[in-house]
Amino acid sequence: MSEKEDHDELVDDYMDVDEEAETVIDPNVFKIRQSLEQPYAQAFTTAQLHAQIHEGQIDLNPPYQRDVVWSTSKQMEIIDSLFHNFYVPPVIFALVKDDDGEDTRVCVDGKQRLTSIQKFFDGQIAYRDPTTRKLWYYTCSETNKSSRNEIPPEGKKLFAEKLMTCVEYRNLTAGAERDVFQRVQLGVALTAAEKLQAISSPWATWINKLESRYISADDGLTDVLKFDTKRGRNFQNLAHFIYCCDGFPEQLVPTQTKVEKWMYRADEPRREFQEAINNVLSTLWHLAHEPKLNFPFSKIKIRIAPVEFCYMGVLLYVMRGKGFKDDERAQNIYDLRTELRSHEQDIRSNARIARRCWDFIEGVSDQEFAMKYNVPGKRGSKKGKAKAA
Repeated sequence: MSEKEDHDELVDDYMDVDEEAETVIDPNVFKIRQSLEQPYAQAFTTAQLHAQIHEGQIDLNPPYQRDVVWSTSKQMEIIDSLFHNFYVPPVIFALVKDDDGEDTRVCVDGKQRLTSIQKFFDGQIAYRDPTTRKLWYYTCSETNKSSRNEIPPEGKKLFAEKLMTCVEYRNLTAGAERDVFQRVQLGVALTAAEKLQAISSPWATWINKLESRYISADDGLTDVLKFDTKRGRNFQNLAHFIYCCDGFPEQLVPTQTKVEKWMYRADEPRREFQEAINNVLSTLWHLAHEPKLNFPFSKIKIRIAPVEFCYMGVLLYVMRGKGFKDDERAQNIYDLRTELRSHEQDIRSNARIARRCWDFIEGVSDQEFAMKYNVPGKRGSKKGKAKAA
């Protein structure tokens, strides 16, 4: 899908429009409809921006934002540009009220620039003199003062007073905020996962909450499981798994186009479905954290592929509320991962691997039928049983 198509498919219902007031639209009349409030620009010093980041007055991590992707050398280049008065593009903020009625600046565009400034002030990156190639640090701790060159006071003052132009929007809806983000990113190569995460819909909002609760929380799944968490991958993994569960018993194969179209739906996720997904993620969290049950991940030390995460979730969704015990759930996850890796060298999301996963899950459903009615049933895998260490 092209960037233009990405843009054209953005939902346009983020403004409050009285459709009754315009029942007839004359195509020959020029009129600007559904525009945002006019943004305004103001300049902040780098020191002011640094202070606001540390005081929580600037939010660098709204759900749709990318991770920090600039390399150290690129971060140092922006510091060089500021010192030498080269043009640095404006930062874009959406102003929202916090619980105390104070303005918080949500960073819609400019996270990489602001992060670079914050890291320079905090002594995490240096300024490189373009002539001498010597590194100079704004801040040096007591432990590294002897090994690092600290910028003298006049140099610190020079940088702290450098101005950054900031464009600020007020009264943006969540959908408009994401739309601004996607429009300014049209010239930047967003990953497929980041494009998904930038969608504004009830389903995207819910999945973001699940990601915060079960994946990226302090004691979340990223603490105990090895899988790719960069550039929106957490969100994408959850979205693909939930897409398959929402379509069950149809055996869906998630693709970017299909999941994007599904994500844009305007209806709220059903309460019963939300509870079922919460149950699946709670079960996965329990299996991953319990030493006697985490052998699907500890014995197979290879990082969990996105397609594995997706169908592990689907497997637990199909097994929920039935006669399976936790050790049987863990065993089936182990068998699924073993099945895939015994037949496939490259574990990627494609129709062939999806078919293998669904065949395995179908076998587990037959196993549940056999348990219930005491008749022979096939297992999803022929691999030997693994035992917890």
